Amino acid sequence: MDRFATLTDGRKSGKPMVVFGAFAALAAFAALAAGTALPAAAATPASFTLTSGTLSISAPTASVSLGSEVASVLATTMSGQLGDVTVSDQRGGTTTWTASVISTAFTPTAGPADPASNISYAAGPLTGSATVVATAVNASDLTGVSTVVTGASTGISTVTWDPTISVIVPADYAPGVYTATITHSVA
Repeated sequence: MDRFATLTDGRKSGKPMVVFGAFAALAAFAALAAGTALPAAAATPASFTLTSGTLSISAPTASVSLGSEVASVLATTMSGQLGDVTVSDQRGGTTTWTASVISTAFTPTAGPADPASNISYAAGPLTGSATVVATAVNASDLTGVSTVVTGASTGISTVTWDPTISVIVPADYAPGVYTATITHSVA
């Protein structure tokens, strides 16, 4: 096929037959619009599933120093940051939770222990996702399980805080390293 159009006087136009291609496309569109059958097709429904997750809490697992000071004939208070604690609520929907803490006594290698009743906990500022309202609750005695943060979620959420642990050190306690275990839980 000659790719140049022939003019009415018999001369070649020198232009490709673009008009012919445009006309063919227009004719195909008109045939589809007029109800000409389309090729056979098959529709396949597709889906995916999201399952609810769990409610969990994480806290530092390495030893944390709350500081040091010289033993004294007077009672003092030692304070320090524990490190980030995070509650993750992957259950979805409208949920509530309570984060709690308990501590053992601060025990030295020799001498009397500093009881958990002398330990207090302040959650400090809470940072959370937009789907949760969290409230800090200060605890002044960690002998028993104490609520430290509560949360109400309307979807998947996280809340993080860096608590301050304060310990009353009674007068005349022997010098040494005192250790305790502070345990967080959420329900």
